[in-house]
Parts: sequence; C-alpha cells; structure tokens
Amino acid sequence: MINGRDVQIALLAGGMGKRLGIDAPKCLLKIGNSTILDICVEGLIKNGFKDKEFILMLGYKHEMVKEHVRDGERYGIKVKYSIDPKHSIGWGKGKAFKYALLNNTIDRSRRTLVTFPDDIMLEDGIYAKFMQDHLEAVSRYGVYASITLIDKVEYPYGIAKLDDSSNIVEFIEKPMLSIPTSIGLYIFEPAVYSIIDEHVDMDNPKAVELESVIFPILAERGLLHGFIIDSNSWLPINTLKEYERAIKVLVNHTK
Repeated sequence: MINGRDVQIALLAGGMGKRLGIDAPKCLLKIGNSTILDICVEGLIKNGFKDKEFILMLGYKHEMVKEHVRDGERYGIKVKYSIDPKHSIGWGKGKAFKYALLNNTIDRSRRTLVTFPDDIMLEDGIYAKFMQDHLEAVSRYGVYASITLIDKVEYPYGIAKLDDSSNIVEFIEKPMLSIPTSIGLYIFEPAVYSIIDEHVDMDNPKAVELESVIFPILAERGLLHGFIIDSNSWLPINTLKEYERAIKVLVNHTK
C-alpha cells in the first residue's frame, strides 16, 4: 500500500514502433512472452500500486492497446484512457498530459506518477522507493515534482584529450560520464497542473515536451527534486540496438 495523498498512474504510451520493426504502438513491443507495457504495469503492481487508477495516454493505433489491456482486465487494475484526438505522431508529452487534464481523465486532486513503457526499470522496488523519496522531499522542501536520474550516462562518441600541440594523448571511445541524466519516471503534485495549464500551448504546431517546458520552470523556482539511481537499473528502448540489448538483459535478469 502506497502512503500519502492518493496517487494515480499515468502511462504515456502513444508512440509508434515502426523504427523498431512493428507497425503497431511501441508499447506493444514483445520481450519474450510479454510486451513492454506488460513489464511496466506488472512492475508497478509488484511495487504496491495495484489498487491505484491507471491512465493510459494513447495515440497511434490506440485500438490495439485497448484490445490488449481489455480495460485493465489483463492485469486486474482500473484503467482509463486519454487518446490524442488526431491519433497523430509528434503530439509531445506536454500536450498529451495537458489533454488528459482538459478531458478530466487526470484527477486534479491527486498526485500523479508518470512513466513510459519504453523505460524499463530493473531494480526491484524502484517505484515504491521513488514514491517514498518524493514524499520526503515534499515534506522537507515543499517541492512540486520529482524526477528520476541515472547517476551516469554513456557518451555516444569517442573523446580525445589533446596536448598543447594538439596531439592526442588519450582517446576513450564512448566513455561513461558522471552527469545526472533524466529518464522517464516522474511524480507530480497537483500544484504542477496549473503550471502545465499555463505553459503548454495546445495550438503550437510542434510537439511540446514536459522536459523542455515544465521542468526548467520548476527547477528555476526550486520546486523540482531529483531521485538518483544506478545507470544499470534502467533500460531505454529507443533504437533497434537498445531493443536487442533489452531482450538479452531481461532474459538474464529473469533467470
């Protein structure tokens, strides 16, 4: 059982999977006998969120996700849907979240745990630990939101160290840099919703992201908390290479 103000779970699952080899919503990518949506939901259930309301923010081929979820029957949970009215790509997380506020799918009186099926968490209990850390930060510092950060990230290029003559004295291919880096796991207090209302422009022809619009405002106001985890606790799936790696890692992880 999760303590504190009642929480709702928002799963942003509107992306498409064509770049990863399926003409279907990305959240239905298979790893073994499970989809990445299954892995995400089942992880949250194991962390004590089963009795909470799950809000699926959908877009591309949303009917396939609804058929898979069966209104929550697949997992034994309560499910609501917020569907991009244009069923388009390029909506952006900011617009998706604001649309769910405008259509009252998100309860404005509750805090929201926000996550993405293509951000796979490997550490047992990570969601519950994140919630506890957030509640303590709210109590101590009055923050409005928390985001999860990995402690280091792989730089995708080789780097060189030069001497005064521009001769390379050291070369490191794809080094791990100790830079706290945001991943797809957030918690919002209800006070965040009015900031989203004000600053997310639904008429903007471009995608609007929470990370580029809302987080800088919260950080500037001292209202954003960071929860740091080991980079080995997180698997992103944004490319075919990452998808193949996730399959290998999860097969070993579940043995």
